[in-house]
Amino acid sequence: MRNNLKSPSLQVTESPSRDVPTIPKKINNESLMRLNKTKCFVRTFFVILLSNFLTLSLAAQSLPMSLDDCMAYAVEHSTSVGKKINDLDNAEQEYNSSVASLFPSLSASVSGASNFGRSIDPETNNYTNVSTFSNSYGISGSMPLFTGLQGINTLRAAKVARERGYNELQISRDEIAMQTMKAYVDVLYYIGTTEIATQQLEDSRLMLKEVKKLYEVGRKSAADVAEVESQEANYDYLLTEQQNNLALAKIRLRELMNFPQDQELEIVEEIDVEFVSMLTPMEEVVNHALNNNVKVVSAELNTSYSKLNYQRTKGYYFPSLYLYGGYNTSYFVNMENQAAYDSFLNQFKNNMGSYIQVGLSIPIFSGLERRTSSRVARNAWRNAELDQIAVRNAVESEVTQSYQQMQGYAKQYVLGQKKLEAAQLAYDGIAAKFEKGLVTAIDLQTASTTLLQAKSDCLRSRLQYVIEYRMVEYYNGKELINN
Repeated sequence: MRNNLKSPSLQVTESPSRDVPTIPKKINNESLMRLNKTKCFVRTFFVILLSNFLTLSLAAQSLPMSLDDCMAYAVEHSTSVGKKINDLDNAEQEYNSSVASLFPSLSASVSGASNFGRSIDPETNNYTNVSTFSNSYGISGSMPLFTGLQGINTLRAAKVARERGYNELQISRDEIAMQTMKAYVDVLYYIGTTEIATQQLEDSRLMLKEVKKLYEVGRKSAADVAEVESQEANYDYLLTEQQNNLALAKIRLRELMNFPQDQELEIVEEIDVEFVSMLTPMEEVVNHALNNNVKVVSAELNTSYSKLNYQRTKGYYFPSLYLYGGYNTSYFVNMENQAAYDSFLNQFKNNMGSYIQVGLSIPIFSGLERRTSSRVARNAWRNAELDQIAVRNAVESEVTQSYQQMQGYAKQYVLGQKKLEAAQLAYDGIAAKFEKGLVTAIDLQTASTTLLQAKSDCLRSRLQYVIEYRMVEYYNGKELINN
């Protein structure tokens, strides 16, 4: 740096045009260094910002999934829902095709031929033995005038099938959501039973320590110690069983959601439950479901589709009337004497021709094909009507059962809470008496089993109420998934 400072090239010189000194190269280098530092800082800032954004995104993805999150995920990734979407697209294409079938059909043709040797001159109709070339052009169309209303009924049936496709898609989504909800609740139930079994095992181990101490001072017998050890082993086995049930329930939930089995699925382990009385009477819920539920609507559409299909087959017995029309022209030339023939444009104009035609087809006999098709379609219509009745009965039964079970589980939970409090007090009292030697280990085990069952029943009724309450709301018109 010292040598550079002494160099004349770095001294301030006067500008030839004005009295403003030029900037030395050293100052330019310092400015460039500051600019590079600024760029480096900006890049570092954006890298940090991007990394924080990715961290927040990953953290958001790793948040525990609620019941609605799991149901939405399952519906979005369901293969059966994907198939229904494809079926709906097929129904859309069938509808478009049926609409297009009512329009006239139009086709064009072009042909060319070279003849060598003996042939017929199209202008003189005499045999020639020369090389010729000819080509022709044509355009034709046809339109159905009357086909026994087959086209109209086909269009109506395709429209109904498209509407039915939308309902079938919604049915598939609802079924996946219901299955996921039940699997989610199963996971919560086994989480709760695992916690209960863990707590019972810890309590039994503490009790075993106390009994062993009392045994050492002679206040408990060896039989009492053995009985408590047996109780501890039983709770240990119960805990292992519940842990296995929990693992299987999680596998089932991931399966329904199409969630990778090799990834841990974190879920919200609590569901807010409000035990409120359903304000809507059961009769109103049933009537709403019978008039609006997608299963009932889909069955009604299926009946309409079968009826229209039957009416379409009845059109096979009627005559069919079609209108045809066309236009054509041609060109011919003797390759050995082209000058003797008109030009291409003249022949194209002079050889023009057109036609119009009406065709009537009257069905007489086709090996009972029309009769068989009509009978089969009529039976399909009758079966659809029977299926509609069965679906309505099934939906009515489902709504009635869900409504009744919702009320029943609510009452069971309220009574279960009281039963749990009483069982807890009884267990605490018997445990205190057991330490004083007033009751046997069998009495203690019986009280412990009663307490365990009360906790399990209370948990089960609470979670089952969640399912049935949501089902009743669903039948009453509310979406299964709360967005």
